[in-house]
Amino acid sequence: MIRIMELRHLRYFLAVAEEQNFHRAAERLHVSQSPLSRQVQDLEDELGVELLEPRGRGVTLTEAGRRFAERARTLLRNASDAATEARDVAEGRLGTVSIGFETGTALAGQLMHVMLRFRQRMPGIKVQLAPMSSAEQWEALRSGQIAFGYGFYPPSDGALAHQEISKDRLGVVMATHHRLAGKKRLSVSQLKDERVLLPPRRQYPRLHDDVISATRKHGIVLDVVGEVLDGEALLTLVAMGDAVSFFADTRTRIILSAFSEGFVTWKPVDWDVHESDVLMWRKNETDRPVVRALLSCAREVIKARQ
Repeated sequence: MIRIMELRHLRYFLAVAEEQNFHRAAERLHVSQSPLSRQVQDLEDELGVELLEPRGRGVTLTEAGRRFAERARTLLRNASDAATEARDVAEGRLGTVSIGFETGTALAGQLMHVMLRFRQRMPGIKVQLAPMSSAEQWEALRSGQIAFGYGFYPPSDGALAHQEISKDRLGVVMATHHRLAGKKRLSVSQLKDERVLLPPRRQYPRLHDDVISATRKHGIVLDVVGEVLDGEALLTLVAMGDAVSFFADTRTRIILSAFSEGFVTWKPVDWDVHESDVLMWRKNETDRPVVRALLSCAREVIKARQ
């Protein structure tokens, strides 16, 4: 008598029920008829009911057998589905992945291209997007809150890895009535005495450090008159007053496309300051299937741009 019903007993019983013959069921299962008969008998003994009854040279289901067969098929199907799902999760084909992203990267960057490829390749993965600054993404990655980050600057944390997707030059945005608006290109020295708006350093340390370093090399100390986190709000303030700010070329054009024309203009600067789109993840998870898949999509986007 069996102590614990196993999936094997259900498969054996269903084979006999469907073939209505022990000999044909044994051939179908590639087992001897005697062990098959014993397994079905043990199952009936365990349940305390007759599942099969003789009919001619074969067998047929009893009323209890018909009901049990329905449930047995469901159990086997669920067990098969559970095994498939477990393999899919382990191999990165099924599950949920959380991605932090800079709002500007969703439009101006390559995030859309990367995610479209990823969705086609991994349709069983549900993607959750969370808007946050690059610095906030670094912390969220370290804490495990997100699996990936997609921002403007690479992390300095040795526990985090990154892949640069694209690079864009950083320039100056100003109102169209600003005194420098008529210039095609600006030198760093022309930024002297300009009132400057920047995003908060806590969220954008690299932007602050790169801009401050580049201007100080020319003996210029920027007059930072305010900090604004939201990019669209910052550009609105630039358009309203006489302060300038620093934005990447492509991102500025994307954001300004939603503005009425003629309020803000972007000017290149003679310096080597850039803003990069970077995909970030925890270095110790580089070999995870979902990480490999997203990295593969990102590298395909990079190759397509070359």
